[in-house]
Parts: sequence; structure tokens; C-alpha cells
Amino acid sequence: MLAPVARLNGRVFDDDPVITYMLLDMPKEERLAYLPTYWSILVKSALLNDALITEADGWKAASVVIPPGRHVDSLWTLFYAGFAGVLWKMGASGFKRLWSEFSGMTDNAKKIGLRGKKRYYYIFSIGTEVEHRGKGLAKAIMRENMRKAQLENVPIWLEATTPNSRKLYLSMGFEEIEEVTLGKGKVDSNANIQPGGPGVPLWGMVWWPEQESGHTSSS
Repeated sequence: MLAPVARLNGRVFDDDPVITYMLLDMPKEERLAYLPTYWSILVKSALLNDALITEADGWKAASVVIPPGRHVDSLWTLFYAGFAGVLWKMGASGFKRLWSEFSGMTDNAKKIGLRGKKRYYYIFSIGTEVEHRGKGLAKAIMRENMRKAQLENVPIWLEATTPNSRKLYLSMGFEEIEEVTLGKGKVDSNANIQPGGPGVPLWGMVWWPEQESGHTSSS
């Protein structure tokens, strides 16, 4: 499953503002050519953490989900998956964008949103081929992930990286916890370099199984 989902993500995230910002130092042509390798390494790291991959309609859409109790930022699995090569391509400034900005800000939002919950599903990625968007494929995949989470009585955490994905998740019952801005003062909302720009927004969001709607559990 590694190869098809890496190829899919390389295509569907080619203009994703957050990914573009992470790889900001690369010229566009180089970034687009590198995306399949980038995603291959990230998905390999996810699979080393027992990630669940769900596809729809012959890989027209797919999700990569980290199960409860596992963490995709495990240093061992990142190293084993070849993430050192990604960091080399990103450079020192890219490393800072990834760890200080993205991870630091989203981890803080996650702590607020999950309210002490240690076990949760994390939507590492979910994407649909451009020509097949609007057909409900991503929604069907997300419903399957929600079904699993409901059975285990655990929440789902994700970061929406576009206004359209944010709208989709809100329509499915996700709660917006915090809007995080990356690169404020450096780039515009699409991660194009713009001194004084507004930065790239993303939204930390959580979904709770029905019996947890009161957010009272801290297990």
C-alpha cells in the first residue's frame, strides 16, 4: 500500500499550502518532482507505527491514519523510514518550520482539544484526486474512520489545511479547536513568499464519539 498512497498524495497535495510551506526553499519544479519521495518516506514512517490505510474506488482517494497509542513523530521510525533525507532537502530553515512552527503549534492545539485524552486516532493524511472531488469519496473514507473510533470510544484528531477540507470536517461533526498560522509575516495564505503576508492557516479539529460528547473522560 505504500507506493499507491505515496503516488496519490504526491499528486493531490501538490498545491497544499502547508506542504508548500514546509518545502518553501525548493523551487516549484523541484518541489513537485520531490513530492512522491517525500510522501513515500512519510507514509513509510506512518506504516512503521501501524498506520491504517483506507482507499476508495481504486485509489481515487485514500487516508493514512495513526491508531491510538502510536505516534508518527517517533524518532526511531522517522530515522528508519529515511526522514534524514527529507531534513537534508528541507535544510535548517525547513527543519525549524516543521518542528518549531508546525509541530509546536499543532501539539499545543491538540492538548487543548483532546482534554487529556491519551488514546485517539490521528488523520495523518486524506486526499482525493482532483478530477474525482465532490463525489463523496473522502467523506466515505472518513465515515469508516469514524466508525472505528466509535467502536473503540476514542476521538479523532486532524489538522485541516484548506478552507474546503475544514468545511467538510465541520459538516461531519468535527469541532474546530484552534486556527494556527504558519509563516506569518513571511508568506501569503498559499505559501507564496510575501514579506508582511498573513501566513498559511490550518485548523486543529477533533471529533468525539457520541458517548464522549461531554468531553468528560481523561483516559
